[in-house]
Amino acid sequence: MVSRRRPPSPLDSRSPSRVRNFLRSRFSREETLGLYLTVGFLVCAGLAVTFGLLAGEVFEHKNPGSLDRWMTMHARTLQNPVSDALARSITTLGDARFLVVACLATVVVLYHQKHRVAGLLFAGSVIGGWLLETLLKISYHRSRPDLWPALVAEKTASFPSGHATMATVFFGGIAALVFHLSKSRRLRAAAAAAAAVFILAVGATRIFLGAHWLTDVLAGFLVGLFWVAICATGTEYFAKRRVRRSGV
Repeated sequence: MVSRRRPPSPLDSRSPSRVRNFLRSRFSREETLGLYLTVGFLVCAGLAVTFGLLAGEVFEHKNPGSLDRWMTMHARTLQNPVSDALARSITTLGDARFLVVACLATVVVLYHQKHRVAGLLFAGSVIGGWLLETLLKISYHRSRPDLWPALVAEKTASFPSGHATMATVFFGGIAALVFHLSKSRRLRAAAAAAAAVFILAVGATRIFLGAHWLTDVLAGFLVGLFWVAICATGTEYFAKRRVRRSGV
């Protein structure tokens, strides 16, 4: 009888080396498309898992946790006319009235600079981020803090914080654009630092004003970062594929 050579099995001794070679190629500088997709997937997966764990912890108990209550009550002790006015001003950076104008201005600048793909994806990220946080609010339908009268009137549900989500989507998206368009490490670092300051400031005001629990704000950060990671990965993917097709 003629012996037939069996096909390689996944359990073959060569499989580990194949896996290592695959992973090495995915994270190599030469395979930029694979690198962006792999890193983007891992980041999104991590953020999604973290959000799921946070949501499970929040809704396992009907009443807000001790940390939520402590933060809300502590915020009450910091209020005064000056800090209240400052918080109301900062929180508008996550408001739709500011974001619509700022988003349109950003898209116009990108189109003027001939970065049309980046402009379209940035506009889509802001719109998509708003739709995502709206659906999550409807799904979870958490009540707003009621330990003391809030300094702002809100009618929607509390989880996740819409202001925290949209501030993360917008300012995080701006930082992602800087990373996409510039190779300067200093500019990238400045953009990331500025985005973090604005995002954290908006999130803090939502607790200070009594509009959200701490966990609402943390969930908003996670949702916003998740959406920024998706859109940033998409921007890099389409840009790199366009360069490959043009043969540059």
